Amino acid sequence: MPGYDFLSDQLSVFLGLANGCGMGFWELSDNIISLDQGAAAIAGLENDASLEFKAFLELLDPESRRNIFDTLRRALKTAGKQDALDCRVFNKKTKTWRWVRIVGESRQDGNKKQVLGAVQLIEEPSQLAEKVETLTRELARKDLLYQCVPEMAGMLLKAGTLGFENNFHACLELTARTVGLVRAYLYKNHLVDGVLHCSRVHEWAGEGEPALKEDAADSPYYAWPGLREVLEGGKNYNRLSKNIPREIKTFMSKKVQAVLFVPIFFNELFWGFMGYEHSLEKRVFNADEESVLSCAALLLANTHIHNELHQNLCVAVDKISTATIKAEEMEKAAYTDALTGIYNRRHFMDLAQVTLEKAKRFNSLCYSMMLDLDFFKKVNDVCGHLAGDEVLRNVSRVIKNALRSYDLLARYGGEEFVTLISDTKKDDVLNLAERVREAVANTPAIYNCIKIPCTISIGVAESFPDCTITSLIGRADSALYAAKEAGRNRVVYYPGD
Repeated sequence: MPGYDFLSDQLSVFLGLANGCGMGFWELSDNIISLDQGAAAIAGLENDASLEFKAFLELLDPESRRNIFDTLRRALKTAGKQDALDCRVFNKKTKTWRWVRIVGESRQDGNKKQVLGAVQLIEEPSQLAEKVETLTRELARKDLLYQCVPEMAGMLLKAGTLGFENNFHACLELTARTVGLVRAYLYKNHLVDGVLHCSRVHEWAGEGEPALKEDAADSPYYAWPGLREVLEGGKNYNRLSKNIPREIKTFMSKKVQAVLFVPIFFNELFWGFMGYEHSLEKRVFNADEESVLSCAALLLANTHIHNELHQNLCVAVDKISTATIKAEEMEKAAYTDALTGIYNRRHFMDLAQVTLEKAKRFNSLCYSMMLDLDFFKKVNDVCGHLAGDEVLRNVSRVIKNALRSYDLLARYGGEEFVTLISDTKKDDVLNLAERVREAVANTPAIYNCIKIPCTISIGVAESFPDCTITSLIGRADSALYAAKEAGRNRVVYYPGD
């Protein structure tokens, strides 16, 4: 056919010369359109047909005729430019209309204008749109399906030991809702008098769905014919409910259409299995669902196993170290205040005297702060002694957070606290005392959802050559008394002798 080689180079890459494709050549001067075998077959004509342009137009529906004139005008304006048009062509043999895509290109051969065209059968636009929509929905479903396992992994990693049960159940529910299950469960193997049993350790059932019958909570494998052989062989048990033994079917609701059991192995031993049930339609779990549910089963089961091992390890460690822990608790009780958890007065005095003597040897200064809550008696009288205890705990936390890790802090008695601060300067100590005062004032205690504000008065004293820890605290206490006399909620520095 004239121009075929030229057209094949230009257009075949675009269309692909497969079944349902053809080509045409139109010499405008003789008004004849030549069609190759493929193009003629689309129109139901004889092989390599030649048509007058008018006869060619009669093969198109009215709307397509109007559109092809517009397309031709555009193509003829610029030689070598391709243009495309979707239209309906009548097949004279089958007496049916077919949707095709025509891609045309004009060229100038001397004074002659020619149009080369390629035609390809396509889906009807509405059908194509429906297929695209169906494919889009299916891709979205698969994407959601395969996102399920990473999302579960994130939930389990965040769970920790305490939240494991809740998060494990949430993972079962996520898997079930993503795939469309009515029930999901995990079974663990164990021996009873030498006979292998399986017992249910986790289960999720959809809303309105009954749990598995109690008979299935702990059963020997011989009560589930054929199941053990399949699972021990490392294969999934994917069956329609009508094809599973009656003994297994009796454990399930009548609406279940298919079951999938995934074997779980631990240290190469058959540990148990994960079970899934669906009632969507009469089909087994498809390849995508089985793949995702198998991954989910391995993730959930291994997480359960490691959580169980961790718990058993914790119990063992707890038993082994009980005596040590009790000894540590007794030791801690000897030097800490039972209410606030900071040092008690006696232990503070011992540590502070050592720190003070060390400072004297290196000719450096220490500073002591005496801190006393303002109007603490009113807190006990109005809010009760339990509220007062919470205030003391809160204030001790605030003070401790403001100090350095090696500064000494103790409850001196009642609502009084004492500190010893070394390796610093006077201005820094006064700034620290002011920060503590502001922090206490701005951090009310909360008891029974009620905020209890409080303030604190602080006295600060500097060590002197022949001082003891007792005499240094005595000076800080004098400064504290001055702070109380001056109106409370303030810092006063001991002026010196």
